[in-house]
Amino acid sequence: MEQKARQKVMDANEPGEVRMKLYETGWEQHRLLIGDYWFFTHDFKKVGIERKEIGDLLNSIGDKLSRQLENQLDHYDLNILLLEGSWKKVSSGEILTARGIRYQTWTMVWNYLRRWQDKGVTLELTINEGHTIQRLNELYALYQKPYSLSAKTRDFTDERVLAFPSGCRGKTAMDCLEYFGSLTDVANAFPEELEGVDGVGSKRAELIYDHFHKGEEEVKLEIEDLQAKLI
Repeated sequence: MEQKARQKVMDANEPGEVRMKLYETGWEQHRLLIGDYWFFTHDFKKVGIERKEIGDLLNSIGDKLSRQLENQLDHYDLNILLLEGSWKKVSSGEILTARGIRYQTWTMVWNYLRRWQDKGVTLELTINEGHTIQRLNELYALYQKPYSLSAKTRDFTDERVLAFPSGCRGKTAMDCLEYFGSLTDVANAFPEELEGVDGVGSKRAELIYDHFHKGEEEVKLEIEDLQAKLI
């Protein structure tokens, strides 16, 4: 079990320099179907990391990236989207792609990322491959140590409770996760379905639903507009 806890794995399709440097620090290399990296925490939870270079993010945002992140949420206990590269080309609300095409998509991109943060995917920003290597090792070291939560949530060791709205990050969150089976299913549940959880009344069900669906229609329209421009 101790050896399992120390396991940390990288995808065999990651860049050669990254794989070489991580291999030197004890990472294993395998073909991964979901995510680019994973490792166990000190208490045997599985952390999945999807790495996207900024240009790749802009090209895959929408259905492709959504499928990848949905699969991560279903497969791993803790989920991270690592964004690598410089944002210097982003100015005055414009994004300049590698092909020199400008899109007014700054708000769209960050609204899209915000929605996934609400679902339980956290963000990490790195500036280049070297920084990515450093940050991956720092994250692994961080998760080998016990962590503490706030006074209200410290008795609950499942970090997914932090994706719930304030006031629902304790027993309510754990009951919802147990009832539905995953954070994704909780986020997709309607209020009447949430009321099926013991102790969740109509007001709390609406609170949870609104938290996971706030601004959804506006974001959907923005993403559709972004996808149309990228075709």
